[in-house]
Amino acid sequence: MNAKYFILIILLVSYYKVSAQKIYTTEEGHIMMMALVDDKSVKAESHKLTLYLDYDSKVVNGVLDLKTLSTDIPEVNSSLKELEDPLMLRFTGTIPSQDFLSKRHESINFNWLVDVTYQGKSFKSQFKATITHIEQGVSVSCLISARGQVLVSDIGLDSLIQGLDDTIQVQFAQLVLKLE
Repeated sequence: MNAKYFILIILLVSYYKVSAQKIYTTEEGHIMMMALVDDKSVKAESHKLTLYLDYDSKVVNGVLDLKTLSTDIPEVNSSLKELEDPLMLRFTGTIPSQDFLSKRHESINFNWLVDVTYQGKSFKSQFKATITHIEQGVSVSCLISARGQVLVSDIGLDSLIQGLDDTIQVQFAQLVLKLE
């Protein structure tokens, strides 16, 4: 009887381990945004981009609290930090390559359509994306990088940051480990 329970426990733990490895997660992704504020170039960045990659469906989900952005303009930093509620920006998009985490490959360039949601508003944005194969000794991984722009009017940040230009340039890169 004890052997049956032991086998059941091993099967449950094995199932959990296999299921848990189907989604890659990081809470320390890097994102950078650039825009003009009062005709001056401003760079904002955060190391708090949370990304989830489902290895099976190749869907990437990202979450960023805009309050984690840091700029070199104290007024912008303080106006973001003074807000009580989180400023959660979410995006999701599917990577069109099915095998980029299973074998070596040349760089994959593609136009990546993502759905962006901020403060109850949703819109689509297109990014230029690249997946680059990286070998690190015995482990294999890929670097997913994307760049594009979003319209300030789509997000509504012009009400938070006075003098903000019409567009924000966005870039991010994230190393994703190969599924074992």
